[in-house]
Amino acid sequence: MLTLAMYFNHPIFLVTILLLLIFVNISHDRGKDLRKWLPTLSIMSTLIILINPFLVSRGTTILFYFRGKQVTLEAFMYGITMALFIAIILVVFISFNLILNGNRFLYIFSKILPRIALMIMMAIRFVPLMKRRLNEIGDVQRLRGMSMTVGDFKTRVRNGMLRVQILLTWSLEEAIHVTNSMKARGYGTEGKKSSYTLYFMDKRDWVWLFILAGLMMLCFYGGRLGYGQMIIYPELGPWQFFWIDWIVFCSMFIITSFPLFIEGREKIRWKLSI
Repeated sequence: MLTLAMYFNHPIFLVTILLLLIFVNISHDRGKDLRKWLPTLSIMSTLIILINPFLVSRGTTILFYFRGKQVTLEAFMYGITMALFIAIILVVFISFNLILNGNRFLYIFSKILPRIALMIMMAIRFVPLMKRRLNEIGDVQRLRGMSMTVGDFKTRVRNGMLRVQILLTWSLEEAIHVTNSMKARGYGTEGKKSSYTLYFMDKRDWVWLFILAGLMMLCFYGGRLGYGQMIIYPELGPWQFFWIDWIVFCSMFIITSFPLFIEGREKIRWKLSI
């Protein structure tokens, strides 16, 4: 999805990708994580759209002058495309964190790069785990009457340092348990590596993967020919679609909406089976 967003700069393409990804994210957790990022995303996108025309004077369609500097339609449109692209990146990574958990990440990369995959999985898991533990420690401290927001400065600093000390002790203790567990399972020893996995690729998965790969190649080929893209500088290009643009657009639409199709089909089957 990030590749498609970088490959096509036509606003209609970008808006369609963003809307479909938002619906995909809603299908994951009803937009719970997305709502947390919505204020930041709105402010950031608005600033990019408003500031870019005043920083960049490129373009031939002059809207007005501001302190002797021309503000062009092309710069305004470029700011819109950049804001849409950044929004797509954020929504994609929100879905990425919801879908690709540790087991799935290891399933994909463990046979190719086992050690690097393990390190990346541990790094991705580290920040949410530390945050969750810190909140648990804070809840226990508040029950004991220890708070970082109440009392004089010295008391709050002492409570904060105690919270960090407990967090580090807890993390080091668990690291020892994980090390002993990995050693008991023979991790790092010589011989053929075996692993337990819950995921398997059946015939249906390979067929859909081949179809999506074919649609992806069609999008790349159309984008290489200039379809799905709009000229912004030095003069804003036309908005109309040619018939090849529609083919590329439909291919992109199917790729982006594929999770919605799968989730919708399963929900319909579940409703009919009740």
